[in-house]
Amino acid sequence: MGIKQSQRKHDRIKDTLLLDVYKPGAFQPACRACLTDISVGGAGLEATYRFNLGDRINLVFKMQDEREYVIDAVVKRVSRSTGTFSYGVEFIVEGFFKRWAMKRFVKKLLNS
Repeated sequence: MGIKQSQRKHDRIKDTLLLDVYKPGAFQPACRACLTDISVGGAGLEATYRFNLGDRINLVFKMQDEREYVIDAVVKRVSRSTGTFSYGVEFIVEGFFKRWAMKRFVKKLLNS
């Protein structure tokens, strides 16, 4: 047995933040969720709503300055504990400018 290496590409930042989760094209959120950690590549969140592996979702963050930020993501991990689902989501960020904007957004979350 060897030492298990983390498969993460980016360092995660532990934080707690409420956000709305939408299914693509929906006009109302599927649920409210609690962000548990975030990185440039993805996030961990908890909710009472059931999503499936592979589901595409939109995470909507409302910042203190009243701006809304929408991040497209795909559910990569699902687990359940006493009525709450824990999710690992990977952000769908394609292209240099979107990755650059994501890095700025994560930094903004840290400063809010």
